[in-house]
Amino acid sequence: MIRYAPLLLLGCSPSHRIASNASKIRTLAESSRDRFEAAEIHEGVAEQEAIIDRAAAISIDAASVRDEIPGWLSTVEWVAIAALAVAVCVLVWQLGFGAIVRRLVGWIPERKRSAAKLLRESVDGSTNIREAVAAIRSADPLLDAAYRESK
Repeated sequence: MIRYAPLLLLGCSPSHRIASNASKIRTLAESSRDRFEAAEIHEGVAEQEAIIDRAAAISIDAASVRDEIPGWLSTVEWVAIAALAVAVCVLVWQLGFGAIVRRLVGWIPERKRSAAKLLRESVDGSTNIREAVAAIRSADPLLDAAYRESK
């Protein structure tokens, strides 16, 4: 059922379906009228002509029918747009553009600030380099795993 959802959403408009069905009814009625004429059944011919006239009137009236989008479909559309926007933001962030944005905005996470402070202190001589490495490893599990593999 879910596979066919796009087909349902992209189907013909109601006014087009009305006109198409009226055309099919007219074609069937004309075929029946011809058979009634061949059999010389005048009541059947008159009835089929009435059906043909009404189908023609339906086709004419279908041109003035205005298609309306249901309210729930509009909501689904906005939810889909919002979900797409969030997905694009997450993708852009994960591709590394997030670091660029953070640098442009000037936002530096507190962990990075404390690691930078510890490294600065170790360069200045007030902190041991081993303490700095231990602090950085404890703050970043991925770096810690890479550090262990490098032995």
